[in-house]
Amino acid sequence: MIDRLKNCPQCSGILNEAGRCEYCGSKVYDFLTIDFNDRHMPSARTYIRVQVEDKIMLAPIIVDTVGVTLQSDYCELPKIDLELMVVGDMYLIDKKEI
Repeated sequence: MIDRLKNCPQCSGILNEAGRCEYCGSKVYDFLTIDFNDRHMPSARTYIRVQVEDKIMLAPIIVDTVGVTLQSDYCELPKIDLELMVVGDMYLIDKKEI
């Protein structure tokens, strides 16, 4: 198992339990701490919960593909593509209901 990231990649400050740097305020979402496809418990699912406009989406997912590409010859910034497949019922909840 890979250890949790403890220092900020921006300034080397200490990351708190939520992944927020206590010095510069940067936020790290450490996907290595998430086991998307647990082979030991094949019936277990990984869910994501995200806000989409005025709704909250809750969906069971698996990682389909991950890739890194350059957006164009003149742009030096790489693009990370993370494709997730919904593998069950997806729920949309109106934020007004919460």
